[in-house]
Amino acid sequence: MRMMKIAAALALTVGLALGTGGAVQAAPPGNGYDYTDPAQTGCSATGITIWSKELRHPATGAVNGVMELRYSTACETNWVRVNNYVNGAAAVKIIARPRVHAPTGGSLEYATDSTVDVYYGWSYGLQFYAPSWVCVDVGGMITLNGVVLGSNGQALDRVC
Repeated sequence: MRMMKIAAALALTVGLALGTGGAVQAAPPGNGYDYTDPAQTGCSATGITIWSKELRHPATGAVNGVMELRYSTACETNWVRVNNYVNGAAAVKIIARPRVHAPTGGSLEYATDSTVDVYYGWSYGLQFYAPSWVCVDVGGMITLNGVVLGSNGQALDRVC
């Protein structure tokens, strides 16, 4: 399913670029994107949501936010973004790339990021190079004064 979404988004991106007469300029993908901001690198311009999950209060089940895993078709990167529905609460975004061996040789080393900010609405964390064949572990929480108001319900979700 993830590959179909990525292929469709890539086809749309290429079609839009060719149809407007301008070329989409993106840096070549690679580990150089690890621990970088997807907006500052331009990767967010081709970002698509490939997975999402509601952040529910552990006791009441109330939905206090949603987390998404984003994928850049041009940069081959992943990052987590959270929509925080609770004014004044902190949004926690967690992503980890396990150490993996590339199909063509070499390996991608383990990398992890946990970004926390007090922001009502959408916010995002740092990105990692993670081509479509790489699984990542993601998590998200909404907290206020140390109390969890919403979480993905487990430590991390693996998304492949």
